[in-house]
Amino acid sequence: MASTPELSWVLLRAFGPEGAAAPAEVDLGAAVALAEKLGIAARIGARARETPELARASQVAAVSQLQARELARGVAAAAREAGIACCFLKGVALDAQGVLASGSRVIGDVDVLVAESAAAILADELGRRGFRAGAGEEYPHQLRGLVHPVLGLVEIHRHLPGMATPGANRFATLEDLDEAGALVPCPELGDGAKVPNDGALIAHLLAHGLAQHGFQPMAYPALRFIGDLIDLGLAGAGGDELLRAALHWIEKSVPVEEAQAAVALCRRLVAGDLPLDGDQAALLLRHFVAGRLDARYAEALKLVQLAHALTPASGLARHWATAKGLLVLSRAQVDSVYGKPRNRWGYLGWRLLRPFDLLRRGTRALYAAVRR
Repeated sequence: MASTPELSWVLLRAFGPEGAAAPAEVDLGAAVALAEKLGIAARIGARARETPELARASQVAAVSQLQARELARGVAAAAREAGIACCFLKGVALDAQGVLASGSRVIGDVDVLVAESAAAILADELGRRGFRAGAGEEYPHQLRGLVHPVLGLVEIHRHLPGMATPGANRFATLEDLDEAGALVPCPELGDGAKVPNDGALIAHLLAHGLAQHGFQPMAYPALRFIGDLIDLGLAGAGGDELLRAALHWIEKSVPVEEAQAAVALCRRLVAGDLPLDGDQAALLLRHFVAGRLDARYAEALKLVQLAHALTPASGLARHWATAKGLLVLSRAQVDSVYGKPRNRWGYLGWRLLRPFDLLRRGTRALYAAVRR
């Protein structure tokens, strides 16, 4: 992937030193469009509002932060009234601890982790407070999203995909984080509210960005999580210590070399060094950018995703879990993938046709992989 003046401008403005010289002959309109595709327009707008589009992106992000903070406080109050311990994750956790600059990052929803036995209880309590079921589906790690009439979406998590305590054959739960001393109080969100400590928060960001969505680039803008890591200090003098605190949580899901490449990428971007050729940091950056800009590359990654299914199992159990997840669809999954059938026989029809549809999709992904 060749660098362009627009890509260099976007990366320098989002991550580089303040006042770094912009490349010559930049098409500013194309650069702004590129920043939006990469999911970092708000970050640039918060640092330097050089165009109305970037200023608006930052304003939208600032509003999303305020809404998410208020929504999280409401969720914490509901959990407290129901006697449920809760831990807020990702963007909300970063914002509540003052890690994010105002308007630098869109917070699309509020992610909250509770004990598996308490997830349905919290959902019922939120339902009594006016929340309604969202358009998404339920997953093994989280309930179907709940939507506040004004403030947005809440996702209640049962566990954290990609994170596990050493030796465990299941993903990390709220109880695991608590027993490991990895939870800290967050008074900003109300009494009883907690967030992961920096090591566990970095582990979750790495697991979410690399293991969960690393081969699904259109599902999540990877450079946003690189910005989160930078804001947490991973590019600074204490970055190596922070990474060591994170690695034991993700040893089964994120290779050490990939985590180290992410740290190296953070440091080089902050220094204004744009690594597009050479080492693992450069490879990671090219992967992130190409995944958002090249549809054929994103299509080719679907085959790679099959070989890297995110499950705490191993051996035959891992392969069986992968195959079952692909072939056996719930009604909500049929609705999401193929559209809601007219009757119950439609669900049966799509389940019978699923293997043939996977073959068709796999052939298309293989063709894209060979071309790339």
